Amino acid sequence: MNIHYKVITTDNVDFLEGLCNQLMRFQADHATIRPDIMASMNYNNRLKPEYTNTLRKHMVVAFDEERPVGFAFATIGNVTEDNLKGKPDWAAELDGIGFYPENYEVPKTIGTFKILYVDDEYRNLSIGKQLSNMTMDWLNSHEDVDDLWVYVANGNEAVGKLYEKYGFKLSHSVFNGFIDAYCQKRK
Repeated sequence: MNIHYKVITTDNVDFLEGLCNQLMRFQADHATIRPDIMASMNYNNRLKPEYTNTLRKHMVVAFDEERPVGFAFATIGNVTEDNLKGKPDWAAELDGIGFYPENYEVPKTIGTFKILYVDDEYRNLSIGKQLSNMTMDWLNSHEDVDDLWVYVANGNEAVGKLYEKYGFKLSHSVFNGFIDAYCQKRK
């Protein structure tokens, strides 16, 4: 194995479609709440539009030679009053508190650790740790960020422990347990 890491600066991340779809299948297979909604998510309706439509973003990919074997994706954006009440299309049937607590004071600039995934064959090689470290370094390098957020799909709660090692604390349940929200206050 020849693992190396590359920060992606191009607009096209289609080479990650297979890995992203592996993650989406993993989440659907492990979901205990509405696995049908998890199963409807894929590269084309999750990662690609968000990556394409976000200005402040960080994508780091682990490669074995030329093969992508893991990646981490993070963004920086603004939360407004509209975001507090907004709901993505896939969550139309879900009730409960959204992505931010009901008393969340806005406007704020936030960093969000969106996705971390390592191919099954490459787990236990510290690739996820390296991807996470690089992503957290990027998120922490922006002084205008008020809070950091990460979201963990239901059925994958063990990943929350990983994020706690980076200083995140469980904030609340999103859409009655469909996702757990973790926050790290910066200011």
